[in-house]
Amino acid sequence: MNKLNLWRSFQNWNLDKKLILLYTLMILLPVLVITFLGFQRYSENMKQNTGEFSIELLNQLGKNLDNYLKELDRISISFALDTGVKDALKKNQEYTAVEKFNDKILIDKALMNIVLVPYKDVLGTYLFKADGEIFSRYGSGQQVDYSHFLEDPWYKKVLEAEGKGIFLPTYSLNGLDNQEHAFTFMRSVIDVVKNQSVGVFRMDINLDGLSDIFSNVLTGIQQQLFLVDAEGNIVYAQDSLKIAQAFPIALNEDHGSFLYSMEGKEMMINYISTQVAGWKIANIIPVSELTHNIDILRNLLWTLTGVALLLSIGLSILLTTRLLRPLKKMKALMNKVEDGDYTVQFKTQSNDEIGKLANSFNIMVKKINELVHHIFVIRILKREADFKVLQSQINPHFLYNTLESISMKAEVDQNYEVADMISRLGRLFRMTINHSRDLIVFAREMEYIDHYVILQKIRFPRMTFIIEIEPEVMSSYILPWIVQPLVENAIIHGLAQQATEGWIRIEGIRVDDDVYIRITDNGVGMADEKKRELQAALLTDAYQEEDEIHIGLKNIFDRIRLYFGKGYGLTLTSELGKGTSIEIKVKFLERESANHAEHNDH
Repeated sequence: MNKLNLWRSFQNWNLDKKLILLYTLMILLPVLVITFLGFQRYSENMKQNTGEFSIELLNQLGKNLDNYLKELDRISISFALDTGVKDALKKNQEYTAVEKFNDKILIDKALMNIVLVPYKDVLGTYLFKADGEIFSRYGSGQQVDYSHFLEDPWYKKVLEAEGKGIFLPTYSLNGLDNQEHAFTFMRSVIDVVKNQSVGVFRMDINLDGLSDIFSNVLTGIQQQLFLVDAEGNIVYAQDSLKIAQAFPIALNEDHGSFLYSMEGKEMMINYISTQVAGWKIANIIPVSELTHNIDILRNLLWTLTGVALLLSIGLSILLTTRLLRPLKKMKALMNKVEDGDYTVQFKTQSNDEIGKLANSFNIMVKKINELVHHIFVIRILKREADFKVLQSQINPHFLYNTLESISMKAEVDQNYEVADMISRLGRLFRMTINHSRDLIVFAREMEYIDHYVILQKIRFPRMTFIIEIEPEVMSSYILPWIVQPLVENAIIHGLAQQATEGWIRIEGIRVDDDVYIRITDNGVGMADEKKRELQAALLTDAYQEEDEIHIGLKNIFDRIRLYFGKGYGLTLTSELGKGTSIEIKVKFLERESANHAEHNDH
């Protein structure tokens, strides 16, 4: 179904769009295929070459590490074979204090020689005897308490090795003054004659030597190097916070290279095994680092593809312009006709099919123009007649209600205030009959309302009248007698029917090119049925003359619609017992844009 819709959409395209699309695809598709396949192949080759290079680099790093560990092994062997040390260890506990002191000097000297030469990263050297005696010398480190060495697992482990050197992976060395990472090389000193251990030699070594080996690696790419023991713990890492922690990936083979997702990123992991300690050297390289140059190449290829696309579009436009230009021009003229411009004419010098079509188009537009002009004049005359009829219905309606108010006041109060009421009523009559314009300034409409409210406040002295109108609205132009009837309805049908007088608020604001005027009262309100009836009456042509509310609202609504068009008029909201609000929406008109406005307010 989707494919069918796409095909129908393509069929509805203009001819120039179809030609441009087809020509562009002919050029662009081969470029896209070559670019995509070439990029994929280059990316795979880059990853493969990087993996091979990393393995070679790790092999060289492994050789350097093996040389370093072999040197530690050689130092331990030299100590174990030292004649003075062996003789001192063979003696029993019955030798004299002087002999014991001399032996201690020999052992301490041998331990000190290791501390001083050849490695500065030896933290301390120790000799542990089976009877619990400890000999120690300290290099760059601090004194460490090994007084309970007979109970420690490492002591049993080195005895079980029977003279072979063993490594303890990196751990936190707890000195008396501070704490640092170190690893240890140990060897049991064997009495060849008795074939038993006479002591255990131990070297605690800081990570400076490993740091020197790993820091000399230069690859041109960002990577993380790790030294991992057989149990999967990190012996050394460039990030010191990861030392002595578990390596996140199991390295089960002697060597390998694979991709692994770590911390939400794709990583390339390469590793090899060392010969001396059986540790593994691994590096972790972000794939994004490998593909950085590939991304540059990809962007370059896509740029070239974009240039090719632009060239193909430009060429196709050039080829189709000469063919389709007359048709596009005719289309533009037809759009103007649709917008109401019936004066357009298509000029052409050719006598081909397009020329004949142009002549037919010109004749059609001319006839349409004559017909529309005739209908337009008739509609204008009808609108003016309807407008006069609607306007004439308001003045008798207003006169009737005003005279009724004066009569009631005279009957109830028998007061001389009647004279003032009649005077103000006369002013209102003069204002009504003295203007002959279609529009008036809104301030003039508010003057009508002011006289009317003063008349009504004689009848309803506790009525409150609130005005909240923006100055810009007060200076705008509106139709006359569209606000006063709504104020009259609010008083007569809203406030007069409740036990206590209330308030009427008139608000006026401008929103973009429109003016909103809201008349709100806290009178008796309307039931939902009555409100729906009024709203329906506004949208029909029938008048219900027996209902004064219908007359006022309907006349105002029709006058606004006739003058400003669809989208303007009245909006009614009301709730029984809480009041009514009527909002007027008209177009904002300034003096220079208000046709037929009343320029002289007096």
